[in-house]
Amino acid sequence: SSGINAEYGDKLLMGLTAAALWYTAAMPGWLVGIVLGRDIILLAGGVIVKYHSLEQFSFKALFSISDATFEVKPGWHGKLNMCLQIGAVIGCLGAPVIGFEESEPLQKYLYLTGVMGIYSLVQYLMNYRVVIGRIEKKPDWMKK
Repeated sequence: SSGINAEYGDKLLMGLTAAALWYTAAMPGWLVGIVLGRDIILLAGGVIVKYHSLEQFSFKALFSISDATFEVKPGWHGKLNMCLQIGAVIGCLGAPVIGFEESEPLQKYLYLTGVMGIYSLVQYLMNYRVVIGRIEKKPDWMKK
């Protein structure tokens, strides 16, 4: 369960950092929207997959992080996306110090980070779809 908590912690830290950088006008809002939107959609997707895999429905079981009923392992796209996001944070923090805010390389890097965030989201959603497809037998509580 510590791995699950660490993943949530990483998402929370990155989301809060991106939001703070947007608030101070150091990171563009569209990139913050991609970072936050991706993580919110991924968390919602996880809840949907877990919902489909429960033997008996309860909100406690649905939102429990201690008994994982499935595992979506991070692929290369998720790891690369996190590295790019960390680089974007570093770039947005350091750019004002060296007068690099409007530089073309930084802007291109931020666009690359946004595109990779969207690509990574699509890949995870396709994985969720495969996981839901593997849950063959619907529990009795879902048939009603």
